[in-house]
Amino acid sequence: MTVKQVTHWRTPDPSDPDGEREEVDSAEAEELWAVEARTVLTDVAGTYHALITHTDLAAAVQEAAGVHTGGHANHWIGRVLAKVAAVNLEQGEPPLISLVVHKLHGTVGEDYDAVLRLTGADPITDPVAREKHAAASRMECYRWADAVMPADGGHASLSPRYGMVLSRERKKAREAEMPSICPTCFMAIPPIGECDNCA
Repeated sequence: MTVKQVTHWRTPDPSDPDGEREEVDSAEAEELWAVEARTVLTDVAGTYHALITHTDLAAAVQEAAGVHTGGHANHWIGRVLAKVAAVNLEQGEPPLISLVVHKLHGTVGEDYDAVLRLTGADPITDPVAREKHAAASRMECYRWADAVMPADGGHASLSPRYGMVLSRERKKAREAEMPSICPTCFMAIPPIGECDNCA
């Protein structure tokens, strides 16, 4: 006899010691998470330049909805964000999913493409251009949520994490372009690897 694995479940009532997990259909779970995600993201938008990671959002919506999954958030968070983006468009709200970034690189990544598809905009294939578009959308979110803005009105900005990633990439590119320097005469060494002055 095989035991069916429950992948989505409603948390038992803590006051019921004999409470068991109630299985929830994945589609229903994602609908519930999308409702909670919109609420969480509205709160995030209330603070200028605030962001939330996919991981933190996934944990927050599961806790708020009382519906959990054993599956990794990478397998479902994109669909939840697309639902939120659709509701935002329908309600005349800014794209709140622009506030959600990946923990490692600080990017909105391809999940943000849902906003572009819904508005009929062309896809943005350049990652930096996509992040700049999302940064402009975040400013709309902060203003919509009445976040306290700086005296100058604020500015769109890439996530701090992504800013560091870009800085490292630019530094590596500059270092790769710099010629080797001879330690004796301090002249640039040609690609053949021997100093013309000291050889």
